[in-house]
Amino acid sequence: MDFTYHDKDDLQLWQLISTQSDAGAFAEVHRRFSTSLFALAYRKTGDETVAEDLVQDLFVALWTGRDTIHPEKALNSYLFSALKNRIISYYRKQLHRDSVSLSVLQPETLVSYSANAVEEYINFRQANESYQVQLQNLPEKTREVFELSRSGLTNKEIGGLLGLAEKTIEFHISKSLKLLRMGMGYSSYLLLVWFSK
Repeated sequence: MDFTYHDKDDLQLWQLISTQSDAGAFAEVHRRFSTSLFALAYRKTGDETVAEDLVQDLFVALWTGRDTIHPEKALNSYLFSALKNRIISYYRKQLHRDSVSLSVLQPETLVSYSANAVEEYINFRQANESYQVQLQNLPEKTREVFELSRSGLTNKEIGGLLGLAEKTIEFHISKSLKLLRMGMGYSSYLLLVWFSK
């Protein structure tokens, strides 16, 4: 382990990556986040190969786009949000693939399945949009803690990462859930439950 990089915070590492194409700093970012990112992808997809591919694709995109990517929030929040978007895209592709493969079914079965699939997709998209809007309305620190909690990190790990007490982490998560429940309709709240798995 290179302690020169180990001692730097995420922002300092990203500055080295984006301005100097520092491969060592990039390796440290990968070391810090790849395990948690994989845990999230695996939990959502249930497929180890798919999870590995999604995380690898994320880091490839991060490196190739280092000159143009400017995380508006903390780097960890950017990474987990970007991975969640890839997971959603994966399911959209799966939905399309499943719909195409149903062409061998009887017409009446296909119509029923297609209608259900389209309705579920529309509901999911609307729920996701509502979730994202309400998420952005959360106070910045509360949102950061909540997003990290959805990534598979424990409260202790989040506290260590952000320099906060576990009780403070619990407070922010509880506050997030309360505000999201207040701001979201029933269908949108189902998406929150999905993200909490």
